[in-house]
Amino acid sequence: MSIRFYFAPGACSLAVHIALEEAGVEHIPIRLSLADGDQRRPEFLSVNPLGRIPALVVDGQLITEVTGILAWLAHRYPQAGLLPLGDPFLTGKAFELASWFASSVHPSFAQIGRGERFTDDPATREVLKADGAVRFRRHLDRIEALFADGRPWLLGDRYSIIDAYALVFYRWAPRLSIDQNDFPAWTAQVRRLYARPAILRALAQEGLSPEPALLAAA
Repeated sequence: MSIRFYFAPGACSLAVHIALEEAGVEHIPIRLSLADGDQRRPEFLSVNPLGRIPALVVDGQLITEVTGILAWLAHRYPQAGLLPLGDPFLTGKAFELASWFASSVHPSFAQIGRGERFTDDPATREVLKADGAVRFRRHLDRIEALFADGRPWLLGDRYSIIDAYALVFYRWAPRLSIDQNDFPAWTAQVRRLYARPAILRALAQEGLSPEPALLAAA
């Protein structure tokens, strides 16, 4: 099987990168620079005409969107335990969270730096930017609240790839000068994430690293 994985360091594609490492999937990583506009170049548009990452090409067939790719990986490599496929309720909750991440959390952040996705009007983009910052912070608070019952992972007692998906947003918080210490329960969970070798490998392959204080406490 031939798998090509298109990603940008630190983008939402990090969740897929972690899933590939968790499942031990051999793949060809292809790095794009969003800042340089690689996603709009003909070379990539010939792969994904929407110009979005992540993109996974499996034996010539394209799969896009974080949720779609994670679903494929979880079903193709069930032994990796990426999702609780044996429990219909927890599987539903996993896709509930993944859908919320994709439909609400990520778009609120995109309002800040990717206003062109929503409008061509410069004045409206400024309004979206301010609104997105408020909404993104509100979403992070909601993720923190999910741990209020003492659960170690988002789905309860077991790790899933949804935890890695949420890590993307945790790592984006400092870009908006949001203090990660405002999320103590979530931060404790991130420490546990950084104890997972697959997550450290994915970060290293993207030229990234865990926050030093959290890695030391993992």
